[in-house]
Parts: sequence; C-alpha cells; structure tokens
Amino acid sequence: MAVFARRGELSFDRALAAAELAESLMAGAEFAVGSGPVLELARDSGGSAYDCEFVALARQERIPLVTTDRRLLAAFPKEALSPERFAG
Repeated sequence: MAVFARRGELSFDRALAAAELAESLMAGAEFAVGSGPVLELARDSGGSAYDCEFVALARQERIPLVTTDRRLLAAFPKEALSPERFAG
C-alpha cells in the first residue's frame, strides 16, 4: 500500500483503508516466531531477518515455504520450494 500511495496510484486514505481491511481479514490467523531462530538463520545464511522469519515459520509449522525468491531457494533447499516444484 505504501508503494501505491507513494506513486500516487492510491490516495493515502484508500491505501490506509485497504491495509486496515487486510488486517481485519487476517485477524486471529497470525503466527508468532521467536527471535532466536530468526536471528540464527539470518546469521548463518546471510539472509535478512525479514526473509528468515518466513523460513523459521515454515520450520516451526513443518510446512514448505513456497517462494520465487532465488536467494531463499538456494539458502534453504529443505524448506524453500519453487511454485513449480511444490505443484509438481
């Protein structure tokens, strides 16, 4: 939403309304991930903490991380799957 608002493709009010709607639709379906595993993954892989949160969550929930991010696919071949590999 921030990018669309910054580019002028959405007004601030519309971007905020869309973000608030998305938050309300996801309420109660959030997952918590500990900082320790995230920081360990970031340290060991060189990836961003943001990206490593998704890897940590996939490990925690014992589910694959479906992504097109080449760095994640290379750094975490056990957890990260391309959409093609996941579907195949």
